[in-house]
Amino acid sequence: MKKFIALVLAMVMALSLFAGCAKEEPTATTAAPAGNDTTTAAPTTAAPEKEDAEPIKDLILAKTYGLETFAIWNTESANSRGILINCFEGLLDNDNKSQSIPAIAKSWGSEDGNVTWKFDLRDDAKWVDVNGAEKAPVVAADFATGMEYMLNFHKNGGHNTPKLIEFVKGCKEYYEYTQSLDAAEAMKLTAGEGSKFMEMVGIEIPDEHTVIYTCLKPTPYFDSIAQTSSFYPIAQGMIDEIGVENLNSITNKNMWYNSCYIMPEYVSGNEMVLEPNPLYWDKEATLFDSVTIKQVESSDVAYMLFENGENDYVALNYTQVMEINSDPNHKFHDYLIEALPGMRANQMHFNYDKVLADGTPDTNWNKAINNLNFRKAMYYGIDFLEYYKRFNPINPMNCENNFYTRADLVYMSDGTQYVEVVRDEMGIDEKSDTKIAQLNPTKAEEHKKLAIEELTAQGVTFPVVIEYYIGSSQDAVDNAKVLEQSMEECLGSDFIDVKLMEYGALSGTEVRDNGMSAFAINSYAGAFADPSTYLTQEIYGDANAFYTTRYSRINNLPTDSETSLALQEYTRLFNEANAITDDHDARLKAFAKAEAYFFDQVITVPVYITNSYCLSNINLDSQMYSMLGGSAEKMKNWETDLNGYTREEMEAIYAAK
Repeated sequence: MKKFIALVLAMVMALSLFAGCAKEEPTATTAAPAGNDTTTAAPTTAAPEKEDAEPIKDLILAKTYGLETFAIWNTESANSRGILINCFEGLLDNDNKSQSIPAIAKSWGSEDGNVTWKFDLRDDAKWVDVNGAEKAPVVAADFATGMEYMLNFHKNGGHNTPKLIEFVKGCKEYYEYTQSLDAAEAMKLTAGEGSKFMEMVGIEIPDEHTVIYTCLKPTPYFDSIAQTSSFYPIAQGMIDEIGVENLNSITNKNMWYNSCYIMPEYVSGNEMVLEPNPLYWDKEATLFDSVTIKQVESSDVAYMLFENGENDYVALNYTQVMEINSDPNHKFHDYLIEALPGMRANQMHFNYDKVLADGTPDTNWNKAINNLNFRKAMYYGIDFLEYYKRFNPINPMNCENNFYTRADLVYMSDGTQYVEVVRDEMGIDEKSDTKIAQLNPTKAEEHKKLAIEELTAQGVTFPVVIEYYIGSSQDAVDNAKVLEQSMEECLGSDFIDVKLMEYGALSGTEVRDNGMSAFAINSYAGAFADPSTYLTQEIYGDANAFYTTRYSRINNLPTDSETSLALQEYTRLFNEANAITDDHDARLKAFAKAEAYFFDQVITVPVYITNSYCLSNINLDSQMYSMLGGSAEKMKNWETDLNGYTREEMEAIYAAK
């Protein structure tokens, strides 16, 4: 059989929360290899090993994108970071169960209630050149140098600074200080002993193998933040060798490596070749003899190359899945496997202050959506099953989403998922293989009747026109038509009239920023392992709350309106939960209460989690899982088989997870 191996998937599950956090102060320092208080981690089960597997030695991947830059500190592109994480390594990684594991740091933790965090570094990590020759040891000072470079406005232009500024003491002040300098002066700054950086920023380097960060407030999930590229090291020796003015334009030939691979060959827009780093600290790691990454113009080309045996992986679209699955004699029929769920919990985000294309208020819609019974009719009434089939035509219920926070993000101390606590607070049914949890046609009809009565008295005309703006791609159009039909069939064409409106290339500036779409279906990517990373995006009156300011536009409403008051109460509950930093379970329970109230008021409607199919010679369960830093794309310890993984084999592996 032709080879078909997994392309690096950005299918990330979640990080476990509160590494090193004890139930009572002081928090005990965590020793490797766990890196977590295992009482807060997901229970794990050993997956069955595949018998008679023929491991792949030389991996070939096809991607529809390439590298924007080699400077991982100077990009916020997930695609670029996903490749570069094989060349640059930070403090921590994740295993295949989302648990924090050592990387450059061999142990970590906090002893003062999660204000200061100490990371003990290994002494066998090395910087090497493109040929694998040693350049220098990786030491604690490299993490200070990396942080200074990222926070120096004239060096890095503000890339990857938000997490530093939000969580580490003095980072905001240092960033603003560098902004106030002229470029020449700022470029001379370093993180050396006695420097302005070390004076201002909450980082200590007591010795070559210890880094200590001081947080702005108790941050029990700081280890998940420290996994991101914002905290990556940069060797001062590399800066001196290349020149500080040239660091953002480094190439594979002159940069220093400290991760599992080096990149001796790179042709822009064509392909790159990775080879094992001969001085990589993890001598027990399973690495490929080579990895060739080909850049192709489309997923269709990737599939064609796969069929010809010139590519080791293909992600499948709806048409391909249907074609393969419907034909028992198709050569790939038994090898059609389900990828891991995506990291994003997509919502139907309502616009509460909509305008029409001519810039005038969409009064009819605005009155309707600001009515709680109207929203509850949509919450209880829309059956998304046919819509799910657009993403997973075989097992559509695997796309079900009932929450705002992504499942598998964090666990209670007894191993219960946080979202299950939310489920209990919401009083919705347990997950079913056949029925969407919140779907309740009887309740939907009750709220529909109340909404019609209340809104008719306010002058609203029915059906309420719902303008939904979509992209012009055929997939987007087909998906939207299915959603339109489902909404109108479930709620009645006498109640709503969904009108599909197409936008051009720039949905943000053309539609979102002008407040033209009645709703959008999308999601927020979590930034760290805590419910607040999601839930803060909907708080009231905060300019940094992404969805409140960019989509719902609730801040534009009168402060005493019903919708505003509901979001104010949610914000109060959120703030109460966020203030709890010394009791893991109490914090999660308080967040669950806030999230349940959010859905009681139907500020958004949960829709789906991406869940798709691929053909793979890789055991997808052997990959790292992470919401942050691209760990899932690190090609380390992957289990592979040249003969491929069948659906039956992968389902058994997933079932044992």
